[in-house]
Amino acid sequence: MAMAYRTGPILRHQVDKAYRLIEIIEYPIDLAQWRSICERDFNRRHVASTHGSIVTVENSIGYVQGISIARPGSDTNYGHILDVPVFIVATAADTVGVSNALLSHLNAMGRADNCSYMIVANIDPNVWPEKGSDPRKGIVIPITA
Repeated sequence: MAMAYRTGPILRHQVDKAYRLIEIIEYPIDLAQWRSICERDFNRRHVASTHGSIVTVENSIGYVQGISIARPGSDTNYGHILDVPVFIVATAADTVGVSNALLSHLNAMGRADNCSYMIVANIDPNVWPEKGSDPRKGIVIPITA
């Protein structure tokens, strides 16, 4: 099933909707903390885009079906990377489409910051969100041109 998605930095009207995905995965963060993280992201976006971003995938009727947190980082094995400690897709209808939309956006972010790889962490609440990804516990994906 082909669907149209709006993929990009989180918007203010999506904050509480996106939290539902964070909540389902049981990351140890409450709504007030989530709102604070999002507010920092909104404020930071005006200073420098290289600090990272919360990215959402929203379907045509306004449901947030995917979310990630990504930021530039460094890895001893892979050099300059796009670190993705949070990657969540929640849809029954189009898992492939939502995943591809999110990965395409992350790939573009990585290219824009001259990253060679992105490291997408596994779902592990113990790494939320400050500790970043661990390549031994995540998926290493080459950034494509």
